[in-house]
Amino acid sequence: MNAVNKKGPIYDPGLCRCCGATKRCRLLNHEYDFMGQKEIYSDMFVDCFGLLLSHLDSEPLDRLICATCVLRLREATSFRQQVLRCEEQLLQARLDSQQDVTDIQIIDVKTEETHPEVSAEEFPVCNNSDADLDYDDDPQENMSIKVKLKKSAKPKKALKRAKNKTSKLKKKGLESVFENDKEEMLESLAKMSERLQKMREQNDYDEVKEKPAKLKTISNENKILFNASQIVINSYACPFDSSFSDYYCLYCRKVFTDPSMLREHTLTHDPRTYKSFAVNKKQLQIDIHRIDCRLCSKSIDDLDSFKDHITSVHGKNLYEVSNEFLKFRLTVNNLSCLECKSTFSFFHALKKHMAEHFGTWVCDVCGAHYFEERMLVLHQKSHQRIDENYPCKECGKNFKSKHSRYLHIARAHKKEPTYQCYKCDEVFFSYSLRYRHMIEVHEEQRLFPCENCDRTYDSRKSLREHNRRFHLKILKHQCAMCDKRFYLPSRLKEHMAVHTGERNFRCEYCGKSYPRLRGLKVHMQSHSAEKKFKCVLCNASFTQNVHLRNHMKRQHQSLVDESFHD
Repeated sequence: MNAVNKKGPIYDPGLCRCCGATKRCRLLNHEYDFMGQKEIYSDMFVDCFGLLLSHLDSEPLDRLICATCVLRLREATSFRQQVLRCEEQLLQARLDSQQDVTDIQIIDVKTEETHPEVSAEEFPVCNNSDADLDYDDDPQENMSIKVKLKKSAKPKKALKRAKNKTSKLKKKGLESVFENDKEEMLESLAKMSERLQKMREQNDYDEVKEKPAKLKTISNENKILFNASQIVINSYACPFDSSFSDYYCLYCRKVFTDPSMLREHTLTHDPRTYKSFAVNKKQLQIDIHRIDCRLCSKSIDDLDSFKDHITSVHGKNLYEVSNEFLKFRLTVNNLSCLECKSTFSFFHALKKHMAEHFGTWVCDVCGAHYFEERMLVLHQKSHQRIDENYPCKECGKNFKSKHSRYLHIARAHKKEPTYQCYKCDEVFFSYSLRYRHMIEVHEEQRLFPCENCDRTYDSRKSLREHNRRFHLKILKHQCAMCDKRFYLPSRLKEHMAVHTGERNFRCEYCGKSYPRLRGLKVHMQSHSAEKKFKCVLCNASFTQNVHLRNHMKRQHQSLVDESFHD
């Protein structure tokens, strides 16, 4: 079946060209979206392995790749990028250690057409260096010209030495050999000159890059990224990404709910690769719970103190910019804003609050702040009266957006799954099924213990409602006829039956009615469950012991009293 989701076309089932398995597949040469980045798997094969796949213009079923192979291809591509970054760092270190390399210029060699004698101008002249040309005595052996560069030489001395060597060559009869090897020598020297020129240009570029104060046209975004990179590389600050109240590792996208586990995991990654992962992020988020210096054993608690430390002690350079990134001190509960000290129970609420300090998109109606323009546009629609409705053609129900109508039709009428896994191509019928899939298949850690008791929940919502109901005693719904209060409005509605005498919950088997739903559920067990509690005086049996005791009091009270007196 061919389906199209928000990431691209999906074929289920399909035959993967890479592993031969039959499962949910994607197209090799179609552009898909992954974590906000575009990827084409056929191009990734070329970039990573140099492998050009064939028949990419054939039928779609002949150019498929499964989710498992996509994950392996992403890992290989990430590993290749890591190797290239390490290789670049190694070459840069070598260039820094060779700062005394002098400039070399190559002068074209011109041979004289009328005279067989080789003039000194035919030799390459090196600035500030002597050129010693050594030849083997035997002309039959493979000739090689060795050029030794010395730092304190002068061009005139080099020319004089070249003339002397030329005259010696004439005396020894090596002119023919020299003519044969001259072109090879000049070609090698030209290549050497090009390489040195590139090294010199790269060295100059790196020196400018290491001294950001000299850059005049650098953008504010690059300044912010440079400062953030310096802080992450030289400290134990923890960069991260987030989705609602979940924390993601910036390097490998592994999800965490406990900030301490996120910090411990992030230490396994190389902080020097931070810039390549953060370059496309709209908001840089860094946990400064630990801001100690990596370059020495200095313990630092404040970000400003750390900046002063690395600039004054270690000679690092930082730009003078404001609002570099969003700074947090992540904890399990009771998160605090570092700007105004306001506290929040969940990270999503804290980040929404941070927009009031650093959000640049402001609503002109109510003054709400946002980090992104698209979020402001969505907010502004709440101030407008939207009369347009999107009715369902099947049942006539109206919806406020096309997306809501699409979800309704897919779930209610077509019975299609709409909740897609973030890490594979599995799609589920409900949020809870996807939630369970993330825990069991992708091993996401979803345990939220209560700090006030020994209860543990697998979602923040359940933990929040537990705290509000049992520990904080947030009972907002009060009965108008008595002093009782309830956490849920449904419980208040059930309670009102006590005052009105209504019995709205009726058994479909025997017709008994109850004022509360819980009473009906207990009663339903009498029709479905086994009646384990039997009366010893008659043939009556009950599903619960309390019902047996009530039966004994009503039906056999006199016999019970007689046995008691005896």
